[in-house]
Amino acid sequence: MKFYSFVLIFIVVFVLQPDKRVHCETYRAMYENYIERVVSHIYSQIISYRKQDSNNDMDIDEAFQPNSKMLNFNLKYCYTINILNLKYIQILKKFFNLIKLILNACQKYHPKNELNKFILCVQMVEIIIKDSKNMAENLHNAMKFLSYIDIRFLFSQGSVAHPIFDIIDFIYQYILNISSETSSFDLNKSPYEISKMKLENLIIFQADVSTLMFNFIHNSTFIDIILLNDLKNIKIVELPNKFIPKRNEIITKFFNKIIEVWYKNLGFEEFLNPTTAEFIPPIDPDINQNDGIEALNIIRKESGWEKMNHISIVYFGKQFSVDRIINDEVSNINFQIKKEHVSQLLRCRFTEIMKNYRSLFSAMLYICDKDALNYYNNCVIKLFGSFVKSKTMLEDLYEALVTLKKSSIWSVNYTSESNLQIVFEWVAGFLSLLENNDFSLKNINDNKKIKQLLYIFKKKINIFSTHLFSEMKIFNTLCHKDDKFKNVQYYVNYFRNPENESINLNPENSMQIMLNACNFFDNFCENVSKSCYKDLGFEKLPHYKIKN
Repeated sequence: MKFYSFVLIFIVVFVLQPDKRVHCETYRAMYENYIERVVSHIYSQIISYRKQDSNNDMDIDEAFQPNSKMLNFNLKYCYTINILNLKYIQILKKFFNLIKLILNACQKYHPKNELNKFILCVQMVEIIIKDSKNMAENLHNAMKFLSYIDIRFLFSQGSVAHPIFDIIDFIYQYILNISSETSSFDLNKSPYEISKMKLENLIIFQADVSTLMFNFIHNSTFIDIILLNDLKNIKIVELPNKFIPKRNEIITKFFNKIIEVWYKNLGFEEFLNPTTAEFIPPIDPDINQNDGIEALNIIRKESGWEKMNHISIVYFGKQFSVDRIINDEVSNINFQIKKEHVSQLLRCRFTEIMKNYRSLFSAMLYICDKDALNYYNNCVIKLFGSFVKSKTMLEDLYEALVTLKKSSIWSVNYTSESNLQIVFEWVAGFLSLLENNDFSLKNINDNKKIKQLLYIFKKKINIFSTHLFSEMKIFNTLCHKDDKFKNVQYYVNYFRNPENESINLNPENSMQIMLNACNFFDNFCENVSKSCYKDLGFEKLPHYKIKN
């Protein structure tokens, strides 16, 4: 398959660690200035809304702060995000209060058997929700753009506001589903039965939205008196709280006004499709960003990510699922955050793999020491055989990491949560061990040779375990894992009783236990190669094609 002399490995390790601090700081400054301009533009518009809607003649901007300028960018950023979060919640709450009002009316028609009115009422709710699609899409785009800001690139770790993208996305996806729905219901059902099912779904959806919004307000740590006062001072167009003749006209006016004031005027159209230099995101001069964008857009569509659904990353205190990370098309606007998220996710996944790799070897060593002591040499030879077979997996991980680096998706920075260098060194270390020592069965023919190789192997496992232990200290701050890691004893017990099959722990059966362990380990390595290399499409990336 792929083979690398370890002259190449050490050259690559060296090449991956150039001192780019000056260039990195230059890009960091450019990125900070870009986000400062974006946030300042939104902030200034919000301030103008406050002034327009306030009855107080004094300068509200100065009343909000002790100085003529914001104390620092962190305050300006958090204020802007929080106002938008709360205002978007307020907008949606007004809209869904209206939906709830009409749903209540629909329910009143139902027990009275006014079937025509009931059906028309449910249809009216659907029409209103479909008409809200454009507004929901704009609010969704705004929150999506704000979620593209790489706040970890701007602030030190701490408490920073996150845009309420998850809530907006939940609502938007439902509206899209309603808008694109042709007939997902049983055609054999009557119009009344279909309307009844739709009403039940709408009631559940409305209740879910209310719960999401309540939980956000209840759990928010950023709401203070200043924000609450500003929310009162910044008015939005009203919606009817009862049935009136021109209701549809007022609702349409509401949608259009929200789009104008809370999307277009705030600059989101320009941010997402920039035409002026000040709102065009900077490009890192140290990398080929076009290669990185192309590479991310290739691998994000591959099936291998499904094997990572049990993992999510923790980014500035907020969890991001695999779907959330890979769902969006990558562009110049979101490349910075997407490459960080993807690299951090792969760091979590590859660390999980290497921890399981170490646990499996430790379990196999335990079996040789405890269960197969009478067949110790044969047991160790079986272990070495599996170690040699794992070379393919290690080479695949190695190739994936090099391809990610050459495709500008990650760069070496030991303080970064997205840094994959530590995983790269682990993989290169085990490949180096295999390259410099012949663990193949044909050369293991005496006790002295076995003891020598076993000493070298155990020493490597112990060194790796120490490094892994240090990495696992921060694993839970970077990664969230739905299932717990299986420890060495779990694997030992499983190998002794695979699929609950009974195996007597006598000398005759001890080697069967080891064979169970080797088979499990070999399958583990094959699955890793498939899911983390082939199924992630690394062979499709430009760097790989050029290299070959």
